[in-house]
Amino acid sequence: MKADDRTAAVLIDLARFARSARRVVARGHEVFVDRDDDDQRRIARSLVIDLSAAADRLPESFRAAHSDVDWRGIRSVRNFVAHDYDGTDEEILWQAIAGDFPRIMAMLGVE
Repeated sequence: MKADDRTAAVLIDLARFARSARRVVARGHEVFVDRDDDDQRRIARSLVIDLSAAADRLPESFRAAHSDVDWRGIRSVRNFVAHDYDGTDEEILWQAIAGDFPRIMAMLGVE
């Protein structure tokens, strides 16, 4: 697969993740923090991990052209979320999908 094709495929994945994040956020913070139902938090964890995995698949030239994106920060949050499991502060997850995720997608021109 050519680099341009790979980049296009990753951007399609990112758009899909962005739609999922918007659905979680649209359900609201109250649903997200519901102690009796952790589905939305688990989805958010998955999205953070998926975002990082997709970012790692982007060519270095693409990441360099989008230096305003904190690529290292994306990986750091992913590592924290992936290895801290249930100890991850739910507000960090909420901020990631409600604030950081849309901002990153906007920087990349992904809807």
